[in-house]
Amino acid sequence: MRRLSRPLFSAIGIALIAGIWGLLSLKYSGLGIVPSPRDTFAYIGAEAQTAAFWETVAATLRHGFVSFFISFAAASALAALSHLRGGIKRVLGPLIVVCRAIPTAAVILILLLCVNSRYIPVAVAFLVVFPLCYEHLFHALEAVDKQLLEMAVVFKIPLSKRLLGIYLPGITPAAFSSIRAGFGLNIKVVIAAEILGLPSVSIGYAILSAKQGFAFAAAFAWLVVAVLLCFVCELAISAVERLCIPYRYGARRTLARLLKRLTGMQSMKSWKEAR
Repeated sequence: MRRLSRPLFSAIGIALIAGIWGLLSLKYSGLGIVPSPRDTFAYIGAEAQTAAFWETVAATLRHGFVSFFISFAAASALAALSHLRGGIKRVLGPLIVVCRAIPTAAVILILLLCVNSRYIPVAVAFLVVFPLCYEHLFHALEAVDKQLLEMAVVFKIPLSKRLLGIYLPGITPAAFSSIRAGFGLNIKVVIAAEILGLPSVSIGYAILSAKQGFAFAAAFAWLVVAVLLCFVCELAISAVERLCIPYRYGARRTLARLLKRLTGMQSMKSWKEAR
C-alpha cells in the first residue's frame, strides 16, 4: 500500500502545480506573462530539436557539476580534518559564518570586476554550497559510533577496514543528504549567477535574453527547463543512493564478522559488558 501511495501523492502534487499554473495562465493570458503549460512544453519541444538548446543546458550542467564537485570535495576534506583536529574546526568556524552571511549578489558584482564571467557561477555556488556540505559531513563524522571505533583500535583492525566498515557506512546517509540538498541549491545559485554574470551560453543568459526581448513565454519555458533539470538530477542521486545501500550494510556485516572472529564476542553488548 505504501509503495502505491508514494507515486499517488506525487501525482497529486504534480496535478496541483499544473492546476495552479493553468489558472495563472488564464488570469494573465492577456499580458502574456504566464504561458499555459501546453504552450510552454510546445516551446521546449521545439527548442529541444536544436543543438543550441542542448549546448545551453550542457553549459549550465557543467557549471553545476564543477562547482558542486569542488564544494563537496573541499567540504569532505575539511570536515575530516576538523573531526581529527578540534583546532581546525575552530579556525574554520568564522569562515563558515562568513560564507553563510555574505550576500550572493554582492559577491557576483565584486567578481565581475576581477574575474572572467565564465568562472563566476562556479565561484558563487561554492560559497553557498560549501558550508552546507561541510556541516552535514562534519556532524555525520562526529556521530560515528565511538565505542565501535575504540573496539576496532583495541583489536588493531587495519585503517582501511575501519574506513570502509565504520566511517563510510556511517556517513553515507549524511553524504547523500548533503548531495540532495546541496545540488538543487547549487543549480539555482548557478543560474542566478549566470543571469548577473552573463556567460554567453547558459540557462541564466537565455532567461535574461528572453526577458530583455519581452519574450516572457521563452523566459518561463527556460525556468521550467531549470526545474526539470533539478528534478532529473535528484532522481539520479536517489538511484545512486539506492545502489549504495547494499554496499553500506555489506561493509558493516564484513566488519562485524571480522570483529567477532578476533574477539570471540557475539555482539557489541558483549563488548560493553566486558569493559
